[in-house]
Amino acid sequence: AGAGAGAGAGAGDLQLQVDEDRVQIGEVEMQRGRPGTQSLVPDVVFHDIPQHRIILQELMKDLISGEKHLLLIGNQGVGKNKIVDRLLGLLRLEREYIQLHRDTTVQSLTVSISLEGGIITHGDAPLVRACREGRVIMIDEADKAPLEVVCILKGLLEDGSMILSDGRRLERNVQEEERASSQVIPIHPNFRAIVLANRPGFPFLGNDFFHECGDVFSCHVIDNPDRDSELTLLRHYAPDVDDLLLRKLVAIFGDLRRAIEEGKLSYPYSTRELVNLVIHLQRYPDDPVNAVLDNVLSFDKHDK
Repeated sequence: AGAGAGAGAGAGDLQLQVDEDRVQIGEVEMQRGRPGTQSLVPDVVFHDIPQHRIILQELMKDLISGEKHLLLIGNQGVGKNKIVDRLLGLLRLEREYIQLHRDTTVQSLTVSISLEGGIITHGDAPLVRACREGRVIMIDEADKAPLEVVCILKGLLEDGSMILSDGRRLERNVQEEERASSQVIPIHPNFRAIVLANRPGFPFLGNDFFHECGDVFSCHVIDNPDRDSELTLLRHYAPDVDDLLLRKLVAIFGDLRRAIEEGKLSYPYSTRELVNLVIHLQRYPDDPVNAVLDNVLSFDKHDK
């Protein structure tokens, strides 16, 4: 059986079953890939919880139904990267990764600059390699990219065509007479894009990626886990921390998130902060809880 086979199978209604050739979550089943480069298949620490298993099942349904590209939107720290890495690890799919930011250019999307033996070399960027080799490209922080970069990405994913800075062209539908040309790079039929973005507006202040490109993707909104799922997750990370304390921390973060929805706080306190908090308590059980909470809450506590 593959790594993590049946992990957490007893929790929730959905059973996760993994063997050498297939993955099944509930009634949804997919064949596992046979990667040529095993190092490109994500292998992350992931504790299965009921809510994440539901999300994984929904993503698998999209892939089975023929959806090529997925968009996951959610606040920072809700587990978007972890969920996608878990999905690709279960399915044994090779992944390329890029993270966008406000200084990303169209050239940096397609050209990778490196220093080898004291010489600057230009090679294909992860996006081009994924298109050529039929891998999954994970595009992180897509809402941070300038609008012109977003439009170029949309053109590639929607129309299957993109001109590179060196004159070559990525093309989904390659004519027979073009196949021998070094200027045309056929887009592999297995190429997929999984894009991660924060929700628009304060405090992220990025572009409204869904408004610009949402029609190209199958979209999923990722939120913090529900209370029971979050408590299950914390028990995995901090098995020695008192269960009553874990319940209180989950309740505190639930109150913080309600305050955000009511406009009283601006920072979206996520599962990431809560996990880091209980990991600290697990490693340093003698530290006062109030002091550990201050590591997370001090900014809003002193923000007047």
